[in-house]
Amino acid sequence: MVPRVVIIDDHPLMRMAVRVVLERDGCEVVAECHSGADGVQAVRTHKPDLVILDLAIPNLDGLSVIGRLRNPTLAASILVLTASDSRNYAMRCLQAGASGFVCKDDRLDELSGAVKAVLAGYSYFPRVVTDMFRDGVQELLPQKEGTASELDGLTDREMTILGLLVKGMNNHEIGRTLMLSHKTVSTYKIRLMGKLNAPTMVDLIKVAERNGIETI
Repeated sequence: MVPRVVIIDDHPLMRMAVRVVLERDGCEVVAECHSGADGVQAVRTHKPDLVILDLAIPNLDGLSVIGRLRNPTLAASILVLTASDSRNYAMRCLQAGASGFVCKDDRLDELSGAVKAVLAGYSYFPRVVTDMFRDGVQELLPQKEGTASELDGLTDREMTILGLLVKGMNNHEIGRTLMLSHKTVSTYKIRLMGKLNAPTMVDLIKVAERNGIETI
C-alpha cells in the first residue's frame, strides 16, 4: 500500500521540495496546507499515514496541531520538519506525541530516512533527545543563565510566542497568527519577561537568542 501523506508548512517552496522527496520515495501527497487549522482539517478528512509538520505555521502553531491530532480516531504519525532549534523543541514535540523531529536544511538530507523510519513504526529524534532518555535526565546543559535549561519552565504556547517575538512580530501579528487577542499576547509577553528575568524586550530577545531561539 502506498503511504499517504499530508504536508503542513506555510512556505510553498518548502512544500514543493518535501513533495519531491516524498514522491521519489513512493509516497502519495494527498494534501498540502499552509496553516495549522487547515492542516488539522485535512488530516481529519484524508486520514493519512503520515503528517509532515512545520512548527511556525499560522492560525494554529505546530505544537498545538500535534495536540489536536493525538486522537484515537486519527492514526497518522507526525514527523516535525522545522527550522526550530532541536535543543528547545525536539523534546517538547516528543512529549506532545510526535514520532520524529528533523531540522530543515537546504538539501533535506535527513527527510527521506526519517520518513522511512517513522512509517516503519520507529521514532526519529536528534541525539540530544535520545541522550536524555538514555541518561534518564531532562537537562543536559549546565545550570546557568542563558542555557536551554532556563527555558524548561516555559509552556509550549510561551515558547511559540517567544519565537515569534524574536522574529520581530508585534502583538497584533502574533494574535492573528495564533488566533489570540492582542491583549492575551501582551499578557504572555509580560509573563515571559518575568519568567526569564528580562525587564525589556531587548533583554528578552537576548535571552532567547542565547538559547538558540533565532527563528521558528
